[in-house]
Amino acid sequence: MKTKHLVFAALFTALIAVGAQIRIPLGPIPFTLQVPMVLLAGMLLGKKLGLISITAYIFIGLIGIPVFAGSGGLGSLVSPSFGFVLGFIPGVVITAVGGNEHTGRMITFTLLGMVTIFICGVLYFAFIMNTVIGTPMSLTEILMAAVVPFLIKDVILAVLTVMFAKTLTQRGLMLA
Repeated sequence: MKTKHLVFAALFTALIAVGAQIRIPLGPIPFTLQVPMVLLAGMLLGKKLGLISITAYIFIGLIGIPVFAGSGGLGSLVSPSFGFVLGFIPGVVITAVGGNEHTGRMITFTLLGMVTIFICGVLYFAFIMNTVIGTPMSLTEILMAAVVPFLIKDVILAVLTVMFAKTLTQRGLMLA
């Protein structure tokens, strides 16, 4: 692996951490800019480097550095929103499968990556709320708290992220 590749993976780890700090609280799940950074990592870095970037981000957060949306440390594991962070792992891989050449394919796989992040997030959210915290919530309540407020924003950001990635790839700024 080239030094350039590691530098880009580290850069995306930092971009995801910065995206987490840009947050607007909307109940138990804050609005952040992490997801577009994860999707961009998949498109520009590919599977291997994207996974390195996401894994480093999660590791840094779990050892206590506050890179998650307002927190860090092992206590993050019981946060209702931590499932979205775990969803970054399959999300970056699925997005990377879409490549960075054909716009329609990129949008499709970016949206699939985003859906995967949402699925992981919702399942984890339900587990934490219903089992760990002991605040039972129906599927409708969970979707209203963890998906609906973010859906339109994330679809728009996914498409904008693809457009941004296309611009970068046309200028030769990609590794995948």
